[in-house]
Amino acid sequence: LIDEAHNLAERAREMYSAVLVKEDFLRMKQLIGAHNKKLIKSLDKCNKDLLAFKKECESYKVIPNAGALPINILGLMGNLEEFMDENKDFNDKKELLDFYFTIRNFLNIHDLLDDNYKVYTEFTGDGKFSLKLLCVNTGKNIRQCLEKGSSSVFFSATLLPIQYYKPLLGGNEEDYAVYADSPFPVSNRLILIGTDISSKYTRRTDSEFYKYYRYILNLINAKAGNYIVFFPSYRLMNQVLQVAIDNNIEEFAELIIQKTNMTEEEREIFLEQFAKERQQSLLAFCVLGGIFSEGIDLKYEQLIGTIIVGTGLPQVCTEREILKEYYDERGLNGFDYAYRYPGMNKILQGAGRVIRTEKDKGIIALLDDRFMERQYRLLFPREWEEYSCVTLDDAKERTQEFWEEFKWI
Repeated sequence: LIDEAHNLAERAREMYSAVLVKEDFLRMKQLIGAHNKKLIKSLDKCNKDLLAFKKECESYKVIPNAGALPINILGLMGNLEEFMDENKDFNDKKELLDFYFTIRNFLNIHDLLDDNYKVYTEFTGDGKFSLKLLCVNTGKNIRQCLEKGSSSVFFSATLLPIQYYKPLLGGNEEDYAVYADSPFPVSNRLILIGTDISSKYTRRTDSEFYKYYRYILNLINAKAGNYIVFFPSYRLMNQVLQVAIDNNIEEFAELIIQKTNMTEEEREIFLEQFAKERQQSLLAFCVLGGIFSEGIDLKYEQLIGTIIVGTGLPQVCTEREILKEYYDERGLNGFDYAYRYPGMNKILQGAGRVIRTEKDKGIIALLDDRFMERQYRLLFPREWEEYSCVTLDDAKERTQEFWEEFKWI
């Protein structure tokens, strides 16, 4: 039984991929020094292979294979094992051992290479050079694990679209897929789509940030309570946050803000704020796909609304572009597979924080005009069939009407 199965494909992609960093080989050479000439020679061979790839790479480059590097890595492993056996008290043994496991994993993954993989080289953000074996399609590797059992059942509230997840999770067309309707009353949920605003990069201006602030203010002023605003990145979150602070948002709500690399204690303190009684609203600024966009259970009045900024698209990067090209080559829409589907999954997870029980009531505001495009509406779950299109001028009024319906219940 596999729960939260929507995360499995990305995690399997990471688990079944491997990367080597050229600078690590130079570091090991520095650690070994004059201790072992044979080991130094092996490190030099591997570094020379990576240097040849480096000279052919400008930013990143997909290559047909890793050349002679795997064979030289195999020789290096043998020399490393011999060296560590003979030098058990070596001062930097832990660092050396970590390096050993890295190259061993590289060889193990290299044995799996087939059409489901892409090999590429890249200059990373810190100026280092790497070679990666990227598992693009995780289906085969996951299926080999599943075949060791009799049957498997995947669970998730957001396995949409199923035709995207099935092959990535090792399934085929004959496998059963059951869509369970939401047990919660549709009337307890208001879905708003902001049609006059967008988080597209070309629209990320001060005036648009101010518009987001006005949307947030109007929605929380329709009814006092606890709200989470989800942003696609820390950068956009901080840009809108600064506008909100400059315009005295703290007169209307108590602000709490997700930080990067929060400790377990900081997370608990953050979530405890939703259980406190207060006169004004609580407004949490968070990031989609982060620790607060899934796996938290805020019931009843602890959360009465999520405001989602943007469509959740992952940031453009080398791996996303390689994924896009991989699916384009197979006659599929690469943008959907690399960006739209993973992004929409984050949206559904963030939106799912609101209604947790049959008694919960709340709003889900999707603030991006792209949600009106057919490609996005086709990805909406069944219970999202009814939604209201709003603008900045009428969002507050429509939200007040929703809350008014429960006034005498």
